[in-house]
Amino acid sequence: MKYYHTFIALALFAQSLIAQDYIDLVKINYASILDAGYEGNDATTDISLFDASITYPIKLSEKTAIITGVDYNQQGLKLFPNAATVSLKNITLKAGINVKHSDTWSGTYVLLPKIASQDLHTNGDHFFFGGLALLKYQKNDRMQYRFGAYVSTEGFGTFMTPILGMYYSSEDKKWEFTATLPINADLNYSFNEVTSVGLGFQALVRSYSLEREDSLSELYTQVSNIEFATYFQHGFADNSILIRLQAGYSSASYEVFDEGDTLPIKVSAFEFDDDRNLLNPEMTGNLFVRLGATYRFYLKKKKGE
Repeated sequence: MKYYHTFIALALFAQSLIAQDYIDLVKINYASILDAGYEGNDATTDISLFDASITYPIKLSEKTAIITGVDYNQQGLKLFPNAATVSLKNITLKAGINVKHSDTWSGTYVLLPKIASQDLHTNGDHFFFGGLALLKYQKNDRMQYRFGAYVSTEGFGTFMTPILGMYYSSEDKKWEFTATLPINADLNYSFNEVTSVGLGFQALVRSYSLEREDSLSELYTQVSNIEFATYFQHGFADNSILIRLQAGYSSASYEVFDEGDTLPIKVSAFEFDDDRNLLNPEMTGNLFVRLGATYRFYLKKKKGE
């Protein structure tokens, strides 16, 4: 009975969140951007990227579920040519609520406090606060529209992203499209129940407080990575464990500024009144490869089970 109530809670969360018949509870990814460069310099740096995410909903009623979880990411690279490699780390807590307002409308509202700094140090401006509000309109079993916004404080100032998105699944379940623009989008085709290929887009904006050196003021780095990639995915253990191999291009933008050198506001990719003094050379992107694993919980039994 205990596990039955847990599964019902997961079903409530996923069905009101998107029109798909599964929820991804755990995601782990490791990637490497190969030989990212610096403008005006022959030096290069390999960039390592590690991400882990856990999401767990808790049922309160037939129309309401609490959202809990944690995200962790770590990036390693040289911010300056021929300098030592630094490790940028981020821990984000997820605490929110998912509400089914009616048969067709539902909403997700999540608070996202985080610590983002070099090696998780606690000096300077390292604690940031964000939030997500997302309304979803369920047109039918295979189509959903999304409207919302993400807002956060960052080292560079206030960051805001309006969100427009959708979820679509073809009647034969071969094609699936998910978009939460301008943050990410995914189009995939399934050859069978366990094997699929796809195209993915992701645009991430983050900032990290840097450790203070004796001869320098406190600094931060603004990370604005845009990725385009193709991938191959295969499922194991009744398709509950998914392994994905991905390859593509990343813009690899890591800009370093003094901590007091900020923007009035950044809206999505647009920066207003940006007269900041960039301290490191602009970086140039390159190819990347990523290996990921996902633990997926299905809400409906598959045929033959």
